[in-house]
Amino acid sequence: MPESTTPPPKHGSSSAFIGAVILMLLAMGGLLYWKFSSKEAPTAQLPVPSATAAPTLEEAPPPPPPVEPDAGKEQEPAKKKVVASGGGGCGTCSGEVPAQLKSALASAANSARGCYERALRQNAMLQGKMLVSVKVGTHGNSCSANLLSDSLGDPAVATCVLQKFRGGSFPPPKGGCAEVNVPISFIPKTAK
Repeated sequence: MPESTTPPPKHGSSSAFIGAVILMLLAMGGLLYWKFSSKEAPTAQLPVPSATAAPTLEEAPPPPPPVEPDAGKEQEPAKKKVVASGGGGCGTCSGEVPAQLKSALASAANSARGCYERALRQNAMLQGKMLVSVKVGTHGNSCSANLLSDSLGDPAVATCVLQKFRGGSFPPPKGGCAEVNVPISFIPKTAK
């Protein structure tokens, strides 16, 4: 009878391999846990303050926003004094204002109506008055144009109105430069 041969028994070599893999996984897990669980930087990397170091300046906090009026209440626009000059200084003016100069300044005031009409497209309730001070030089050149009062309260209209008087050429005043206050009333045409 033939003898049967059985393969030799395996000597735990696979169990040693599995144990080594488990130990390596545990070591890697421990390293990852240690790396991500420490929230503080090592003390060797922290800056050390010194007496010779320049102090750090912190920016001041921004100012608080301005108090806005109650949107539920309708408020009358405040009269503003806006100073915006143009053209150069005439100095102190003491000249006389002839009728032709008054007429030309009234014509410039009438042409400012277009500034107001454009603003009415945005705000149909816009109305108010402006007082423009215009200095006219000895040769009829506009030395400056300033808003003395503005109850309209629309900066775009104010800028446009001043442009109608700045850099313009008008009939010359008599006896030197002249300062003329030109009142302008802005009321919608339908409200007259």
